[in-house]
Amino acid sequence: MIASLILAALSFVASAASPATATTRSASRSTVVATFNGTTTTYWGQNVHVVGSTPELGSRNPDKAVPLSSANYPGWNGTVLLAASTPEEFTYLIKNPNGTVTWERGPNRATVTPPTGTYITHDDSGGMTTYCGAH
Repeated sequence: MIASLILAALSFVASAASPATATTRSASRSTVVATFNGTTTTYWGQNVHVVGSTPELGSRNPDKAVPLSSANYPGWNGTVLLAASTPEEFTYLIKNPNGTVTWERGPNRATVTPPTGTYITHDDSGGMTTYCGAH
């Protein structure tokens, strides 16, 4: 079966780095709070994650992908600190209960995090992202 992910928004809210909030980066490096929001239906036991090109998003390793919360199911969301003014590629995946990973079809999304302020990216490429694989 095929599950669909409709991206609601990817929003970056800028914040200054501090040793308390940016534990994976030097305190002198600016970070932004990146919030990933999407909507999809899943089967019991499946979880949606975001994975990207930087260590904060798992360095393209699904074992290190950032889990998104299903607290507002079928909405999924998660927040992570990313370096400011930095190119980022990312994609979504579903982790299945049997341990397999279902990757999002199509090319990775790409953005550059803002230096300050608020940055919101909407998925305008058809609005629907399809997953493939066994569900």
